[in-house]
Amino acid sequence: MARFMNGDLKRLNEKSNTWEDIPILPNMTSTAVNATNMIIKQNTLQSNSKFSLTLLVRTLVGTEGFSVLEFETAEEPHSGYCEPSISEGISLETEFAFECFEWQDKNLPITYEFRLGRETISYGISPKSVSTVLPVGSPDHDNQLQINIIIKNAAGVAVEDTLLVKVKPSSAVDPCSTPIEQVSNTLKSFVIGEGNKLDGFLRKGEINQAAQLAQTVLKSANEETECGKTMSLAVKTLISTKLVEKFTSITPDSTKMSKVIMDLVSMATGGQQDQNCDDCGNTMELTLKLIDNTANILVDALNDVEELMSAELEETASSVTGCLTNVLKSASGKSQALNTATKDSKSSSK
Repeated sequence: MARFMNGDLKRLNEKSNTWEDIPILPNMTSTAVNATNMIIKQNTLQSNSKFSLTLLVRTLVGTEGFSVLEFETAEEPHSGYCEPSISEGISLETEFAFECFEWQDKNLPITYEFRLGRETISYGISPKSVSTVLPVGSPDHDNQLQINIIIKNAAGVAVEDTLLVKVKPSSAVDPCSTPIEQVSNTLKSFVIGEGNKLDGFLRKGEINQAAQLAQTVLKSANEETECGKTMSLAVKTLISTKLVEKFTSITPDSTKMSKVIMDLVSMATGGQQDQNCDDCGNTMELTLKLIDNTANILVDALNDVEELMSAELEETASSVTGCLTNVLKSASGKSQALNTATKDSKSSSK
């Protein structure tokens, strides 16, 4: 059996037709120096370039040799653009869609992932996103939200486009202009009760639209207002508990879907970590089951060497960590509450 001793990487400068040295940095590979193979991480080499890799090897008995491999990296998608269906709207009322046009690449198919921050709006081979409602944009930036679109070819090379849309608050869910009870009922109606919009998405298998609606409702329920009026703790707990119950009942079939569900559950349980979880139903137990299922998906993906350390896996693992952190904080908070109650009980009995 042979072991790698060293490697020498060069890139062809097509203008001068000469080979230029490229240092192989530790963060470029996901294999040990003395491994029997070398895995170069995605996006660490310049796209649309020619490379020459010389590998020096030594057998266990001391025989040395070398091998030279010339290869090309794929070109990134190009010549396209993206735009929103509408540039301005109202939170929880206006449905936005985003579409990309004229993107070209030799390595087909091209996939499109539409994001609001870390949250995935939709992904797949369709150049048009699903229609979705959005949360209120930042008041400090004229209510604007940034939509990031990742355009990726079949070789895994991606380019990102960015769009800005303006999303203003809805008076129907604004406690400063509408009675708080009415606002609470409006928010609950999106996700709870017969014929609610969330269940409609879930029945049709439209997980991304359901998750985006749920995240928007959660953000509206937990939003700080200028007048100081906010949703009651009971309403927030009811909404977050129902969302956890509904989304943890879904069995994810990919790391993409796992991330979408885990992000939503992490957001929902994040508001419960400081509460007495007698009010939270069995959300933490359900979250632990979801974490276990997602961990199994990650293990299966990691058995594929091409998936090692991919951005998708790292993001999914980060979502798992967020949910687990919330579970641990909730358990800690409940333990402290029990200790306090025990001490109070002992004090009152004296």
